[in-house]
Amino acid sequence: MKPFGTYLKETRLDDKLDKLVHDEIKKRKLAKFPVNATDDIKMRRGKPAFKFPSPNSDMMIHVFLRKMTPSKGQPKGVMAFNYQLEDK
Repeated sequence: MKPFGTYLKETRLDDKLDKLVHDEIKKRKLAKFPVNATDDIKMRRGKPAFKFPSPNSDMMIHVFLRKMTPSKGQPKGVMAFNYQLEDK
């Protein structure tokens, strides 16, 4: 079992990475409304939609995108994203 302090630090890092990937998707205009889907491991198959370096440039972030099926009341342009980190 992890100590609470360690867990808290990990969640902060995950939140920062999620925000970074979200902003990069919006900047590239790939999705109007990106939605985090990091729990969907099956999305990571195949080729990533794009890659970009992390802020401290020691790792590459591979981003995978998937269109979400529109449901009633859901706006167009909603895409789910998942990412993975790899060393350069």
